Amino acid sequence: MSFSKESQYRNIFAGGDFASERRGVPPLLLIGCAALVLIVCCSCAGLITGLQFSGGLEKMTKSVSLPFGQPAATPTLDKNAPVPLKKPGLMDNGLELTVINMQRPLKVEGGVKLPADQQYILITVQIVNTKKTGAALKATAAEFKVKGDGGLTYDANPKAVTIPGLLNEVSVAPDKTQEAELIYQIATDDSGLRLLWKVGTQTRTFILEK
Repeated sequence: MSFSKESQYRNIFAGGDFASERRGVPPLLLIGCAALVLIVCCSCAGLITGLQFSGGLEKMTKSVSLPFGQPAATPTLDKNAPVPLKKPGLMDNGLELTVINMQRPLKVEGGVKLPADQQYILITVQIVNTKKTGAALKATAAEFKVKGDGGLTYDANPKAVTIPGLLNEVSVAPDKTQEAELIYQIATDDSGLRLLWKVGTQTRTFILEK
């Protein structure tokens, strides 16, 4: 099969047109993109270098917590912070106290009479000797007082009322637990009651009611 010169020229020109359609992005645009990338990289490098010399990079690294990095340290709780009801509070001497329950008012039987503006409350506590060895640790009723928002302070165990398990003085052996009761005569309209436990120079506050 033979082709005329005219058809050969037509095919060449047609192939040339098709190639020009597939040339893609003009060279000028590619040069511009490359220049932009180069400018951005130089800017980032200059910023990192400046932070390194000024110490800012180290500060930024320390302030950022990575998801798989070292976990943040748990904040230390104040050992003298108020203790919520039914939560343990540890003293420096190794005794730990938990207020299990408060009964307000405490109804008493017999011939005990109270003024209309006063009432009894009953506090049940659990005392734990957290030490594993050594002598038994003592706790006395004189260490425990109740205070309300009214500013009054109440002593434990009025003489007019006695019940089994009353905390007068207890000795708790190492790694042992003992429950006891405390009674207070308070003003009826007092509120925000707290149990104060003082041992030596340390006093812990246990929240009885909000």
